[in-house]
Amino acid sequence: MRDSEMGEDGVQLNSYQTFTFIITMPSLLTKLAPFAKANNPIDPTLLRQIPYFESAFTDRSLWPILTKLAGKDGIAHIELKEFRPGETIISEGKFDQMIFWIIKGSANVISLIKGHAKVIHKSKKGECLGELGVLRGAPRKNDVIAGEKGATAIEVDWAITEKSPEIGESFYNLLTLHMADKLDKSYSKHIKIITNAMNMIHEKTTSLIEKNRTLAAIIKDNGIDTVQQDISEEQALGQAIANIRESLDLLQIQESHNNLKELGTWFKQKVP
Repeated sequence: MRDSEMGEDGVQLNSYQTFTFIITMPSLLTKLAPFAKANNPIDPTLLRQIPYFESAFTDRSLWPILTKLAGKDGIAHIELKEFRPGETIISEGKFDQMIFWIIKGSANVISLIKGHAKVIHKSKKGECLGELGVLRGAPRKNDVIAGEKGATAIEVDWAITEKSPEIGESFYNLLTLHMADKLDKSYSKHIKIITNAMNMIHEKTTSLIEKNRTLAAIIKDNGIDTVQQDISEEQALGQAIANIRESLDLLQIQESHNNLKELGTWFKQKVP
């Protein structure tokens, strides 16, 4: 055997790596062959639409047999599912081991909040759904329904990880990459929420400061000394309002006097 050979995708392999590739891969394919009995396997190229799949399963020669893996009933562990708008993808309280990757459309995660169903998350193309329930081995916590334009998803029965340790390790690696991506996006989302909240607090604080300045100006214009009179700003504002009302009353009285005076003058001119 030569010291080095070119492997798949042009990657150079040393003698040991080449020998391992030749021996190990046929051995794994032979191990999986008895389970490759799916009645309607999907097109293996669809797996490429699952983000990070090519990173977790670098050897594409495995992809065709992965899509053929099935249980005793002949139902494939990897299926392509179409969901109509509003159709249920995951049901709250149900116990299963299905994980979904949205490859087209969207899905809404629904939760009961104070007795009302609320959309708490909108899943888009490339997102993974249902992984936490499967990993915890617990019933589903929320309903998930297809979005307004429906959804197309690749459904993976997690029983596929039991077919061989190698396959299980690769699928768990795939899930790890997805969960890390989710955490990163969630962190960014929370940072954005905190930033928006701080901006709102700043705006409200600025508004309150401006209102206090206006209040101080009103109090000053009305000749009220809050320090000497030992009164609060609320009391000072009340006093300022009372002064303004008093001034308005005086103006109204003065205007009434002027009107009466003008009426008297007019009357004298008209009456001989």
